[in-house]
Amino acid sequence: MNWRDIFIRDWHLKVIALAFSITLWSFVVGQEKAEIGLSVPIEIINLPSHLVIANDIPSDIQLRVFGPRSIIRNIAAQNLTKVIDLRDATPGKMLIHLAADDFSLPGGVKVLRIKPNIIEIELQPLLRKTVPVKPVLRNKPAQGYEVEKVMVQPLATQISGPAKVVASIKELKLLPVDLTGARKTFTAISSPDIGNLRISVEGASKFRVTVYIRPKKGTRRIRHVPVRIYQGQYKVSVWPTEVTVKLCGEIPALNKLRIEDISVSVNATSLKPGRYTIEPKAQGPTGFECLEIIPKKVQVRISREKIR
Repeated sequence: MNWRDIFIRDWHLKVIALAFSITLWSFVVGQEKAEIGLSVPIEIINLPSHLVIANDIPSDIQLRVFGPRSIIRNIAAQNLTKVIDLRDATPGKMLIHLAADDFSLPGGVKVLRIKPNIIEIELQPLLRKTVPVKPVLRNKPAQGYEVEKVMVQPLATQISGPAKVVASIKELKLLPVDLTGARKTFTAISSPDIGNLRISVEGASKFRVTVYIRPKKGTRRIRHVPVRIYQGQYKVSVWPTEVTVKLCGEIPALNKLRIEDISVSVNATSLKPGRYTIEPKAQGPTGFECLEIIPKKVQVRISREKIR
């Protein structure tokens, strides 16, 4: 077969194909051009089970492309992804250089910019270990109350991640439990506070944090407490007639005490007429301790006049 036969055989089909190509080329070349930005998600596949990514990598790649408007619109509607296969990866750092050929784009479309054009991936051995958890408290209980103790269940959980990161973690803090206004013991549910740590929680992820709240201990001085006199057959007078009493107890209950709740007395039933310096006795409600009476002693005068 000579060259002439090649061009003559099925010449009508060849003419149709040539006409179609010319028409398509004219369509593409003659179309209005457009430039758009595309966000192409990154998909990591085949990461070896004994390795873990130890650094932050971008979630997507930003492309700037230019081409015929109709084709550009179709690209935007497609779900393009950039697959990174780590099947044969080993521990260490690897650099992935991106070029226009790494993206499946139709003919006539040109890639103007790739950002980022280099992706760094650091791979470390995967480490698992069990660490204790630590409850964290935020703010304060109601005024006059305090935290007695804090208990958490379970006490530990298992974490996994890059070996260097996991090895440095001695305990895992929990999300803060708010104490604002607490007046009694309560239980809250909290979770690990991973923050920016590149780790995963493989063990328990919910923890019961019980915060034991109790009233604070404090002191209070109650002024103008009258001195009561227990007298015998003679008339008795006392000076001063009022004293200040310093009490110790739970602050919320202390704040509710009234003068009427305190009893200060002098027992003169067995005394004979004369003048005496006596330490009065104070008594308060159950749960309170009298620390001091001011003044410590009072003057008692027993007259010779008998009580009728």
